[in-house]
Amino acid sequence: MRVSIAPPPLHVDTHGSGPGLLFLPGMDGTLFCSPILEALAESFTVHVPALPGWGEAPRDPYFRTFDDLSYAVLDLLDVLAGPVLLVGCSTGAWLAAEVATKSCEHLSAVALVSPVGHRHAEPMERSYLDLYASSPEQVRAALYGKVTSPPDLTTLTDEQFLHLARAQEATAYYAWEPYMHNPSLLGRLHRVTVPTLVVAGDEDGFTLRDDHLALLQAELPSQVAVTVIPGVGHRVEEQAPDELLRALTDLAARA
Repeated sequence: MRVSIAPPPLHVDTHGSGPGLLFLPGMDGTLFCSPILEALAESFTVHVPALPGWGEAPRDPYFRTFDDLSYAVLDLLDVLAGPVLLVGCSTGAWLAAEVATKSCEHLSAVALVSPVGHRHAEPMERSYLDLYASSPEQVRAALYGKVTSPPDLTTLTDEQFLHLARAQEATAYYAWEPYMHNPSLLGRLHRVTVPTLVVAGDEDGFTLRDDHLALLQAELPSQVAVTVIPGVGHRVEEQAPDELLRALTDLAARA
C-alpha cells in the first residue's frame, strides 16, 4: 500500500487480519523483526510504514527530527481503518510517544517497547550509551545483554546490508542532536489518553539510568502498565517475540 501524505508518498506493508496494529521498528528497521511481525499477523492486521530515510524511502527536508516524523505517522493514521494499536520499539517507541502526545483519536492503545526519547538528568550525565564512541563489544552487550548473541551479519545479502546501513544512517540523522531524546517529550506525556504498556528487558544496557522506566511511568496517565522481561536486553522484539506477543495481545484485550 502506498499512502500519499504531505509532502512525500509513504509506502506501507500490510499483512495479516484482525484488529489494526501499526508497528514502528527501531534503529535497524525491520531487518531482524520477521518473527514478531509474522506472529502479530496471525492476530492483527499489521501495518509497517517505511518512513523517510529507512528502506527505499528517501529523506525529505520537511523531516529532521522524530518530532517531525510523528506528523507523517499522524497523516497515515488518518487514512487507516482505526482505531489501531500503536507499537513502537526503541526509537520507534520514541516516535510512538511523539504521536500519542499529539493525538490519540485513531489509537486504541500504545505499546512502548524498550523506549528511548526521554531524558531527565544533569547536563553532563548520560542517559543512553553512545553508540558511536563505544566499542563493538560494549554495544553488543548493551543491546543484547549477557546471553543472546546478535544476528550474524556475515549471512546478510548485499540488499540486507544496504537496508541496515540506511536504517543506522537514518537513526544518526534524526537522533544525533540532542542525542536520543526530545527535551520536551516528558512534559507532553500527560496528553496520552489511551491505555499504555511499557515493555523492557532487565539486561537493557543501552539505557543508563536506573529510573529510566520510572520517569515514563510518572508522567504517563494512570492507565500505564510496565512489563520487564528477564534475561533480555534492549532488542526485546528480537530476543523475546513470544513474550512480547503475549503482552501486546493482553493490551489489545484491555483496550
